[in-house]
This record gives sequence, structure tokens and C-alpha cells, in this order.
Amino acid sequence: MSAPVHADDNATSNTADPAPAKQTPKPPKELEEVEVQGTTNNSALTQTPSQADLNITQPQSVIGLDWISNHVAPTADYATIAAIAPGVTNVSTAGPGLGESKQMTLRGFNDAQYNVTYDGIPFGDTNDFSHHTSSYFPAKMIGQVLIDRGPGGASTIGEATFGGTVALSSKDPLDTFGFVATQSLGSYDTRLTNIDIDSGRLDDLNGGKFIASAQYLSTDTAKTNGDTSRKTGYIKYVQPIGSSTELTFVSNYNYIRFNNPNLSSLTKQQIAQFGSNFGLNNDPSSVNCVCYNYQTKQTDLEYIGVHSQLSESWSLDNKVYTYAYDNTSHESAYVGTKTSKTDMGGYIKINNYRAWGDTLELVHTDDHGQFRTGGWYEYTNNDRSSIAIDYARGGAIDVKPGQPLYGSFNAQGVYSGPYKYTMQDQLHTGQLYAEYEWYATDNLSITPGVKNLNVTRDIEAPINQTTKTPLYYSQTWHKTLGYLTANYLLRDDWSLYATAAQGFLSPNLNEFYVPDPTQNKASPEQTMNYQFGTVYKTDRFNADADVYFINFKNYAFSTNIPGTTDPVYYLARGAYIKGIEGEATYFLGWGTSVFVNGSLQSATFKGSDLDIPNVPNRTAAIGAMYEHNGFFASLYDKFSGAQKAYNSSFDPDFASTVTSTVGTGGFWQTGMSIGYGQNLSGAAFKSYKVRLQVDNLFNKQNLVINSVSNNVGSYYVLPGRSWFASFSLAL
Repeated sequence: MSAPVHADDNATSNTADPAPAKQTPKPPKELEEVEVQGTTNNSALTQTPSQADLNITQPQSVIGLDWISNHVAPTADYATIAAIAPGVTNVSTAGPGLGESKQMTLRGFNDAQYNVTYDGIPFGDTNDFSHHTSSYFPAKMIGQVLIDRGPGGASTIGEATFGGTVALSSKDPLDTFGFVATQSLGSYDTRLTNIDIDSGRLDDLNGGKFIASAQYLSTDTAKTNGDTSRKTGYIKYVQPIGSSTELTFVSNYNYIRFNNPNLSSLTKQQIAQFGSNFGLNNDPSSVNCVCYNYQTKQTDLEYIGVHSQLSESWSLDNKVYTYAYDNTSHESAYVGTKTSKTDMGGYIKINNYRAWGDTLELVHTDDHGQFRTGGWYEYTNNDRSSIAIDYARGGAIDVKPGQPLYGSFNAQGVYSGPYKYTMQDQLHTGQLYAEYEWYATDNLSITPGVKNLNVTRDIEAPINQTTKTPLYYSQTWHKTLGYLTANYLLRDDWSLYATAAQGFLSPNLNEFYVPDPTQNKASPEQTMNYQFGTVYKTDRFNADADVYFINFKNYAFSTNIPGTTDPVYYLARGAYIKGIEGEATYFLGWGTSVFVNGSLQSATFKGSDLDIPNVPNRTAAIGAMYEHNGFFASLYDKFSGAQKAYNSSFDPDFASTVTSTVGTGGFWQTGMSIGYGQNLSGAAFKSYKVRLQVDNLFNKQNLVINSVSNNVGSYYVLPGRSWFASFSLAL
């Protein structure tokens, strides 16, 4: 139903082709979802879950619209989609896209150490730069997922410029009118309704066109009493202005209401007591009651973009944007309030931020190369608070009778009262860059570049987290980074590339929970990255492989104490991350292709040689795809390697501080998709499609280690087999 898209047409790249034709930059390919493929054009380029382009200068995997539309669950989020790529792992305990990813790693980097972008706009939490995988863009609002495994060039923007980039692209409107309605039903009483409307080219508006989507999801999820609902709206409008300028407006909105388990991970004793799928119960006397553990979220992202060919040699791209995340969470229930030892209490946590920003790029192309310069600026304002309430008194603030309602400070300035913390922080991020892609020969391009970063964090905390004292503080970090990349085209179907690049990440908010931040050891994380790879592409066979070495300085990470949302913060002297990756697809003929990918990775702390916690040591995937005469199918297996966790009190620089180590072995999980679509003539409907997606086909409920406390491991439990059936009609 969704036409496969050639990688060369579909991929986004910030380098030009390494051949003479590159002197005229190609316009970006529209990511159009065609409900039924009119002709069969199967090859290793069209039948592959992910692949790289010949002109890349760092390891890359492009996951196109065909895989997103036909071979992952209709409920998927970007983490579910990205998991098929080499070096990527994902743990979704609620089901595919039915809850936030718990451990999405990219080449040994945990979330908050790599960028996630939407149409080139970086987004994420302001406190620690992490991401909420299912809170913004459902699969039906994504046209492509491009995974850059590395720091990129100078023009790569984002807070975490060294861990890589998961680049999401919005779907483009069609040139012709279309109306597609999709209904999906599946495991956990999941129901998803989606409607897409394409206006087609509007001649009265000089060829303007739009796509609008609306989606409603309801599900019980794989966790007991884990009910979730989500409403999503999306619109993209593209307006040509004259013959050389295009204006784009995009808006995406979500409202989510879900029950959030108090125990995000379980010990083996809890699994034996409550069951492997335990989330919440209905007992008002239990801290795990659904009545005390639920959240609401509102998110949105909007931008206005301008692309203009200013002259034959100059072009401009600019996006002015805003995005927001508003989360109200009822959590951390406890027995024994200030009024009664038997009353049930809990906390209401507020996390509310809005970001405003701008991305700008100017490009000059001539016979000798391409010069790119521009910048990125973003301002984010974040309100955070957590206050205790008494459910037995109708959710009133939990204070002793006669005590000040909002607490008080003693003579030493230490707070006592219902607040865990209340604070407002602002983050100002600016990046300016310049790079020149020199066409040294017809087959060789060399790109040096430089980027200057400026990051300022301001904190206004009347009640600072952990210390319970006031904190008013501001700090700025500056850094100039260098980049050097090259791509050499050995022949029309085979290229080599290499990268040497620096990376930088400013300290996150968790590093300021001390009485005097000027006395702490908070330092920006920095890396030096070296990479070498090759890409080979023909209709019959395509493959790419790479090796990499990363020298990581000032490694910062945190985990949660099991059964709580309280973080444990670590700061290590540094780490070494190295590995090898590859992927390949071979077209057998008869509408059938086979594919394989994998990675071996080593991530260890410099001081202790300990493995970095929660980082799988390898990944692999193997599968087959079929598409012919309207039928399509896939069968694939994804492997995530073994990983470890240590006691929360260990020092990453000294192996002797490890008193307890818990590991889990690697595991395979199998997915299957089968479907049929057909164009109709002379009927009220233009086309239809039916498909069935099965995840974890062999019903393996694997355990994945999360953390260790008091020598006891706490595990994420992967859900068992799930199925999702979908039916689409197009007008």
C-alpha cells in the first residue's frame, strides 16, 4: 500500500553528491505516502528496512516510509521504528509505542547523549536533554527516520553533538487530493483511528497544498491497569511563493492521559509476587493503586520554514519554531500523612516547559565546492515542582494542622514542608558554524568545518531539589569545535568515507543539586570521534560498514533508585567507546529480499575499565521481505546483547567500589507483517489495504536489567506476543 522509496530519493544529507553533478544541489524528495503501489519495482534499494547513501561522511541508516507503513505496529513511536537499525536498541515495557521507551541506546550512548530532531529541529527535555519517545510524533506522522551514528559535521545542530542524531521527517502533502481512513485493532484492547486528508495542488493558491491528520489511540497496554489514551493532530502546509521560494508551516499537537506504574521496573521477588506484567492495582490501600499513579501530558511543535533559491549559487533555509511539554504527574504514593498515620499521601509533580528557537543555513555552491554557514539559537523556560498531597482529605496539601500551608525555612535556610522542590530554569543555547565541502576531484570531497557553542543555564529555585535550600545561580559554557570529513567515490556504486570530529554536551540540571554549584565538579561532556566506513549500492545488493573510536571525557550519567523516581547521579573521568557496524540487503528476485545487520560495541570507563551500565554489547537483525502484485510481507528477528548494572553507590573510576553486579543476557525478538492492497477502478474508493503485524512472535518475556539496590536487581520485563490488524480505505 505504501510505495517503497529509493534511498537516494528519500535520504536527507548535508553533503552534496561526490560527483560533478553535485555542483547543483538536489531538491529534497517529498515523503509521500502512496496507499497502493501502482507498479512493481523491487530491488535491494527498495526492499530494505534501512540503508545508507553513497555520499555520506559518517555512518548512517535511512528507514523509509515503506518500512514505517507496512512493517512496524501502527501504534509505533520513533524508538520502535529505529530499533531495526544496527547499533540501536529499544525496551518498551507497555507494548510497541504504547508507553515511553525505557532504554533506547544508540551505539553505546543512552538517551540524553544523542540528538533527536524533527524536520531538522532539535527537541528534548531541558533538564537532562532526554526524550519522550511516544509523547510527540506517532508513526503515521513520520515520513522517514534517519539515524546518524556520529557527531556529523559542523552544520549538525543539537544539544548532544557527539552521540549521534535520530532525525525524524514529517510526511509531505500529495500533489493530488486524497482521503485515507485507517482503523487498527489489536492486543491489550488497543484501538487506533487515523484520518489523513491531502488537499492536492491548489491552483488558486499558486500550487499550495496541505496534509492534515487526526488520530485517536486507546489501549490498556501490556501492564495491568496501564490504560492510555492519546489524541493527536497534525498539519503541514506548503506554499510556493514565486518561482524560487517555498514557505512551509507545520503543527503537531498531542494530549495524552495514562496510568503510570509506581514500579517502572521489578525485582524478581516482585515478579513472582505480582506477575511479570504488573503495573498497578485497584486497591485504594496500596501505594500501587491506579487511583494514585496517573499522568496527563500536552505537547506541541510548530514551525514556519522558508526555503529560497536566492540566486544561481546562493540558497537559504530558515525555520522559526516553538515546542512545549506540559506534564502533570500523580506519583510516589505513601502511607502516613501529616494528619494520619493511615491516610494515603502522594506527590503531584509539574514539569512544564516551552522552547522558542530558530535554525538558519546559507549555502553557496560553485564549481569548486559548497560553502555552508548558519546557526541555531534556542531559549527554553522550564517550571518544575513537586508537592505532597493527602488523598484522604480530597487531595489537600499534606501539612500538619496549624502549620504553614506551604512550609517554612529554619534559621539555617533549610526548607521544611510539603514541597520536594520548586524551581524555574532557563536554558539559552547558541551555535554558529561554517564548513566548506571542497570538490578536490570529481570523485573526492573534503569538508573541514568549525562550530562555536555558547550555553547558559539559569536556575531560580526557592526550594532546591535534594538540598532544600534556596538556589539562584547562572553559569555559561563556551566551546569551539573542529570537524574534518571526506568522501571518495571509488566508482559509481561504491564509496569510502572518514570523519574526525569533536563533540560537546553541557552539564544537565541534575548536577546543580548541591548547596554551592560553584564548588561542584560539573563539567561539560566532551568527545573526540574517529570513524571510517564504506557504502556499496546496486539494484541487486547494497551494503555499508564502519568502524569507530570515541574518546569520551567527563562522562555523566544517572539512574533511578528502584521503586522511586529519585535519581542517583554519577560523574566519571571518562570512557572509551569503540565498535564495528554493518548492514546489507540482497534482492533474490521473485519479489523477495533478505537483509542482515549488526554491531559489536565496547563501552568502558577509563578509570576502572568497567562496562558502562545499561549498554548492550552487540546488536543484530536478520529478515526477509516480500512484495508482489499487492501482497507484502516480512519476517525479521532483532537481537539485543547482554548488559550490566552495578550497585548505585559505586564510583565509575574505581572498580573496587562495585559490591554488586547484575547482568542480563542478550535476547532475540521476532516480528512479522503480512498484508494486501489493491487499487480500485470504477468504485467509490480509490484503494484499500489490510495488514497484520505481530510483535514478539514467539512470546518471549525477557528480563532486561535496569538498576541494582541493596544487592538486588530491578528489571524491565518485555511484554509477550502482541498483534495489530489494520484496514485502510482511500478516496
